[in-house]
Amino acid sequence: MSEIKSSPVREVRLALGLTQEQLAKKMGCSLSSERRFEYSGTTPTVGAVLANFRRLAAKAGVSLDVPTKEEVSQ
Repeated sequence: MSEIKSSPVREVRLALGLTQEQLAKKMGCSLSSERRFEYSGTTPTVGAVLANFRRLAAKAGVSLDVPTKEEVSQ
């Protein structure tokens, strides 16, 4: 049996005790997008979804290694 790789999205979701659907609503994205982030091991990278995810990660005490919009545009 293969082990599911931990992702920042999953880590935040579990730390906050949320379902995938609840986290998707809080991030402002669809459930399918939340699942894609969680299972691919990636994090949101654009606009409000990223801002909401950063806020939730801080609340969960999870450190993110995702560049800010300003860092990306440099």
